[in-house]
Amino acid sequence: MCGIFGCVGKISEEKAWECINQIKHRGPNALKVKKLNGITLAHARLAIIDISDESNQPMSDENEKFWIVFNGEIYNYIELRRELQTLGYSFRTEGDTEVLLKAYMQWGEAAQYKCNGMWAAAIWDVEKRKLFLSRDRFGIKPLYYYENKNGFFFASEMKSFFPIMDQKQVNYCLFDKGLNYFSFEETQNCTIKGIKKICAGNSAFLQNGKLTTKCWWNTLEHLIEVPESYDEQVEMFRELFLDSCKIRMRSDVPIGTALSGGLDSSTVVGAMNFLGKRIDVQKNWQHAFVASMPYSTIDETEYARKAAEHVGIEINRVPINAKVSPEEFLHEIYMCENPIGTAPRVFLQTYGAIKKSGVSVTLDGHGADELFGGYLFDLYYFGKKFINNECMLKYLLNIFNSTSLKENWVNEGEFIRRVIQSNNIVSNELSNKLDSFNKILYAETHTKTLPTLLRCYDCYSMANGVEVRMPFMDYRIVSFAFSIPWTSKLRKGYMKAIIRDMAEPFMSREILKRKLKIGFNSPMTEWFHGDLKEFILDTVSSKDFYECELINPLMVKMLVQDFYLNNKKDYFSGEAIWTAISPYLWKKAVIQS
Repeated sequence: MCGIFGCVGKISEEKAWECINQIKHRGPNALKVKKLNGITLAHARLAIIDISDESNQPMSDENEKFWIVFNGEIYNYIELRRELQTLGYSFRTEGDTEVLLKAYMQWGEAAQYKCNGMWAAAIWDVEKRKLFLSRDRFGIKPLYYYENKNGFFFASEMKSFFPIMDQKQVNYCLFDKGLNYFSFEETQNCTIKGIKKICAGNSAFLQNGKLTTKCWWNTLEHLIEVPESYDEQVEMFRELFLDSCKIRMRSDVPIGTALSGGLDSSTVVGAMNFLGKRIDVQKNWQHAFVASMPYSTIDETEYARKAAEHVGIEINRVPINAKVSPEEFLHEIYMCENPIGTAPRVFLQTYGAIKKSGVSVTLDGHGADELFGGYLFDLYYFGKKFINNECMLKYLLNIFNSTSLKENWVNEGEFIRRVIQSNNIVSNELSNKLDSFNKILYAETHTKTLPTLLRCYDCYSMANGVEVRMPFMDYRIVSFAFSIPWTSKLRKGYMKAIIRDMAEPFMSREILKRKLKIGFNSPMTEWFHGDLKEFILDTVSSKDFYECELINPLMVKMLVQDFYLNNKKDYFSGEAIWTAISPYLWKKAVIQS
């Protein structure tokens, strides 16, 4: 895991160093700039596999005909290395960077299909003066680009471009009707004018000043045959998941997990323990970190303790608070680059504590909710199909209430109202290969919730020099998830039913049968009543707040006044304030900094 920067065109070495230093937090182990004929490449390295200097980047082949800068991990690099060796390739390093470079030399852009991993890579063909850019199937790793009169630039984060931009400007087209956090993820658009991104599952060639992009991955084209029997589906899933965890435990440094105590992260830690007792994997994995917020209704420390206790490890509690100066609070927003749906402090503190403990890699549970149906609001969307089916609506309502905090329970009439008023998130072009529920989950996975989550967690973790690996996001599991019917996901009153049955051999029954879903979020309501109260009140009273064109300042102030006058204590009231005010905070932190 690293940070990359490059320029095809004119840039001084001094300016290139300035650009890569903007993201040195991503790679604290080595910084390097390489000027070549036609291109300048820069790299900030977080050493995970083959931590010797031999694997530093930019890296070339033996003849210096190809050069690479690469951010991410190719988990099946050992198998690819063996295959390339049979084809006559030799290797100077023990890492995955050289494997990816020589895979490209052998198979060209088709090498992408052979890789199981997460990546943003740039490969320069010296003889053809041709740049190849590639982003992994689901966009786990970011890849941005920017063009001006001096050339074409690419980087892992937008802030790498700030030293070469005359000025930072808001991309107002994304804010015309208020920013929808999920509205621009599947497009090339970014919140800063002039900056674009290579989309998930896309690649590009740059030659003679012309950029040609291509979508190389579409999950719908890679659905698989699955058994009709549910029990056989469970066995197939278990085999895939354990192998996904096994190859993600490949590391030359200690690994751990950010454990929430929910089903998904608990399943990951259970699988790591299961594998650790049976096969030769990284043995130094017993590091579980838990965000501790005992003052909040969304604290899951006790559930995390039970999950860790089941596998025989101790938890590392990370006390979370919002006692921070306005300047530091804005800096945390700056590190995230884009407006986000909740204050980043809880996540930045958690991964910061992980790094300070000596752990640079975590295996976390991201992706399970989107792939297997873990979000309550998806029940509203799905309910539209059964609006005239009273029995099915009652079934969905029962799942909703049994999975929610008691304060959020609803009656049948309110549930039906929410079903009717819910927006349709499914594209009309979506393939009939999927049933109604899987169409909703496909949108959540590829265009809505998950892309935003992946972008945010890359920022949270890499701001602290920590690599997050996601076993549920193995492309084989994603293809499997959209090849099984919805009845394998919503089953016997449970959401994500197939995960619960798959994880039975290595997870406690108490966790598997727990329906309540809380989620890993920032406790905005408690913070706005506590440590952040003065900050929020000062913010909505400031002159520049009222002059910010990205928000409706009067509406936001009324929202804040209502929050305090009525002493609102529910989670959603705090979240609503954050959503309304965050475009202003983002502009102040990122654009005006």
